[in-house]
Amino acid sequence: MLLSLFDIGSIEVMDDHSWMYRDLPQELQMMDYCNEVQGFINYSTSNPRNIIGCSIKCSSKRCKNKNLMDPDVVTMHLLQKGFIKEYLC
Repeated sequence: MLLSLFDIGSIEVMDDHSWMYRDLPQELQMMDYCNEVQGFINYSTSNPRNIIGCSIKCSSKRCKNKNLMDPDVVTMHLLQKGFIKEYLC
């Protein structure tokens, strides 16, 4: 399995997005997905260009990367609704 989040010095890189849409048995998928979503939120909030005030864009199917929200709300949206189709940035 490829890691989707790794460190290069002090720069974090997220280059594998396949986990956002992976088909796995339900229990394994949810545990894996929760961990990956948290890594995604950590990555997003660690990059100053992604943060406006204390908010980030929500890339859930519901918000479609249009709404700025608290990272905890974005986490809940991603866990409940999933990512918008073919999300890459």
